[in-house]
Amino acid sequence: MKLDADRGAAPTFEDRLDPPSAASPRRVAPEVTDGIDMARVIGKPQLFGRIKSLRNGFMVEPVANLTLQPDGRISGHGHPNEGSWSAYEHGEVPADRAFAFISGGNGYIPSSTWTQSMGDVPVGFFCDEPEESQAAQRLCLIPHGPPVPADDVIYLVASCLRFYDKTVPDLLVQLRAEGIPAERIKIVVNGCERDELRTIDGVDHAFSVHDGWEWSALYEAPLRWKFGYAFLMHDTNVIFPGFRRSIESFNRHFDWDHLPASPLARCLLGLYSHDFLMRLNPWLKGTHQISKQDGIIAEASAELLFRARSALVMSDAESNGHFKAAEWRELVDHFNTGTPRVRRVFPAIKLHKFIHAGPAKPEAL
Repeated sequence: MKLDADRGAAPTFEDRLDPPSAASPRRVAPEVTDGIDMARVIGKPQLFGRIKSLRNGFMVEPVANLTLQPDGRISGHGHPNEGSWSAYEHGEVPADRAFAFISGGNGYIPSSTWTQSMGDVPVGFFCDEPEESQAAQRLCLIPHGPPVPADDVIYLVASCLRFYDKTVPDLLVQLRAEGIPAERIKIVVNGCERDELRTIDGVDHAFSVHDGWEWSALYEAPLRWKFGYAFLMHDTNVIFPGFRRSIESFNRHFDWDHLPASPLARCLLGLYSHDFLMRLNPWLKGTHQISKQDGIIAEASAELLFRARSALVMSDAESNGHFKAAEWRELVDHFNTGTPRVRRVFPAIKLHKFIHAGPAKPEAL
């Protein structure tokens, strides 16, 4: 697969803006240092997560919301690996700057030890059995306060000229039912004959000559609009009550590049920062006229996720902050076109995606 910035994409609005390379300062992971400021941890709500390495950064997979109580209890979370906590005296830092989670099975063997910080975020290592699958796995505790109103989030709908008029109207009804104002809904229609911005019933539409499936929406959005984060969704999505709250209640302790809706960023669904999309803009421009097959390969290989310098998998409030993978469901002709699709459920965000199955033509509705 060749994704080349010189593939011949027709010019859009980028000439009106600064070059993408000058869009924002480089975001880097905070430095890891020895010791933990326990006063910032004890009695304070935390998002407990696993740290996974990306190419040039890291991703956090949430496990649960919890609080380390002064008396050694752990509240808000009930797994035997984190039966209690205590000071840790055997590391490279003083005991008042380190701690361990103690296994609930015996009351003194640690399941993980914590002696370092990434900025102000404690970093630990899992050291309990089973050794083969989790040995020395990195963990973190990210401060987790009440959600801040996310008035910098837009809802970015990816569609195409071939069938946006058949799919977008129903999705707009669902978005409005969630209380999302029209000015925070943005629609990109790819594969058009010319670039045009139109406001229809209060909703901004970008009709684009860029023809790269969902990639076109990610390419056009930062060039057309200002936002903190854009939630990418497809016109073949269906949303259910609670969707907006699930999207806008994410942990904002770090300025994340990407918050995927599933651990491997399937279907490209998730939040993207404006800075991140501008940094990727030359690469995204090269997806003009990408084949559907190559577009799916790039998406399924988590290409954008691996390009992030910091990422957080979106968690599920109904599972105490734990992330949930997407689930495959039944085959259904949802769009009444004679072409059944597989329902794929993203439970953490109350969203379903209908995906072509078997021999169906991916270019057709």
